[in-house]
Amino acid sequence: MEIALPRSRYPHGKFHDMKESEGLYRSFRLVRRLAVGSLVLVLGIAVFGYLFFMRGVDVPEARELADRELASGTLRFGEKVHRKAHVYMRRPADYFRGTNGVLAATDERVIFVGVAPKDNLESQDAPPAIIVEEFGNDTLLEMDPGRVYFLSAPGVTVTREGRSMTFAATGAYRRELDSLESYVNDSHNAQRELAAREARLRAKVREMSNAPLYYVIRRGDAISTIATTFGTTVEQLQAWNKLEGPRIRIGDRLVVKPPGPRPQPAATPPAPTARR
Repeated sequence: MEIALPRSRYPHGKFHDMKESEGLYRSFRLVRRLAVGSLVLVLGIAVFGYLFFMRGVDVPEARELADRELASGTLRFGEKVHRKAHVYMRRPADYFRGTNGVLAATDERVIFVGVAPKDNLESQDAPPAIIVEEFGNDTLLEMDPGRVYFLSAPGVTVTREGRSMTFAATGAYRRELDSLESYVNDSHNAQRELAAREARLRAKVREMSNAPLYYVIRRGDAISTIATTFGTTVEQLQAWNKLEGPRIRIGDRLVVKPPGPRPQPAATPPAPTARR
C-alpha cells in the first residue's frame, strides 16, 4: 500500500531562493555593523585625542602676540589699520582647534595674524608659530556675516576670487568683528556707487558728444566762415545738409556735426622751410 506524502508548500526552487536571500541579508547586516563600528571607533579616537592630547594647550597670550606681530612685522610702511577684531579660526592642520589672533582692515588689505596652537608633544619653550593670511581690500572682496563652524559661533566668511576663509568671535569680541565687517562692506558699497556714478557720467558725455549739432544762420554768415568755426569744410556742410551750392539763408538750421563721434581734424602738413 502506497502512502502519498504531502507535497511541500514551496517548490524546491523557491526554497533555494529563500536561502540565498537570507544569506545576502546576513552579509549586508554584517557589512553594515562593520561600517557602523568603524565609524564609532574613528569618532572615539578623535574625541579621545582631542580631550586628552590637544584640548587646553593653546597659547594663552595668542591675541597679545598677534597684536604685536601685526604692528611690528606685518604692516607695510605707511599702512594704517582702520578696524581690527580679535577672532579665531579652525584649521584641519591644527586638529580644528582655535587659532587665536587678530583680523585687521587697512586701505590695501584685510589681514589675519594668528598664533597656531601648540600640542603636548611640542616643547613649551618653542617659539610660537605665526600664521598670516591676507586678502586684497577692494570691491572683489566679500565679507558675509553669519553663524559659522556648524552654527556654533558668530563670524564672517571672507572671499576673494574663489579663495575663502572663515573667522569667528567670542561674545566679548563680537562687536569688534561687527564693526570691521560693516566698515569693509560699507567702504566697498561706496566705491561701487562712485564707480556707477562715474560710468553714468561717462555714458552721458558719450551721448552728448554723439548727438548732432546744429547752427542757426544769422545775418552776415557765410558757409565758409561757419565751416571754419566748427572745424569742418564747406563740402562736408553741403553733404550733411544736402545743399546744392554754397548759398545759405538767414534762419535756416545747418547740421555742423552729424550724429556720432566728432571726426578728428586732419593734421596740417608742416610749412616748408625757406632755402637760403
